Amino acid sequence: MRSFGEIYHTGLVVEDLETAMAELTAVLGLTWTPVEDRELPVVTPDGPLTVRLRWVYSRRGPCRLELLEPVPGTVWERPVQPSSGAGGAHHVGVWAEDLAAASDELVAAGYPRVLTFDDGSGGAARFVYHRLPTGPLVELVDAARRPALEAWFAGAPYPAAGTEPAVGPSR
Repeated sequence: MRSFGEIYHTGLVVEDLETAMAELTAVLGLTWTPVEDRELPVVTPDGPLTVRLRWVYSRRGPCRLELLEPVPGTVWERPVQPSSGAGGAHHVGVWAEDLAAASDELVAAGYPRVLTFDDGSGGAARFVYHRLPTGPLVELVDAARRPALEAWFAGAPYPAAGTEPAVGPSR
């Protein structure tokens, strides 16, 4: 199996971003990027759709927390763990130098692609989620976006689609 880049975040689906941010700030002393609230075109195994997604990242790294609000009918459903209640780790995000090749490799190894950004190419673009047979999700994020995302973590405006440099077929 390919060695992908380093883990750079753990994603948590939470019912309310502001409440979760306040709790994690009080307990862990985290600071946050501004909340992003955007409509995103995505592709799922059932086809393309547009979703409204709200998310935020903790600023300190190298491994950050990403909080996302639930989006019914997508991988961002609110997880419920019978033993621990609502919430829980949702996914692990890693950088991928060649997003399309890394995603195709995971599919070939039996880890299905369950959601990716829809750039019109029909393939993996910007970010892509894969489900492992035991349930966890792995999010591959195009490493070409890393400088722009790192700048956002440090306080720059969020890098909207198309503002990152194109690198090969996986923009």
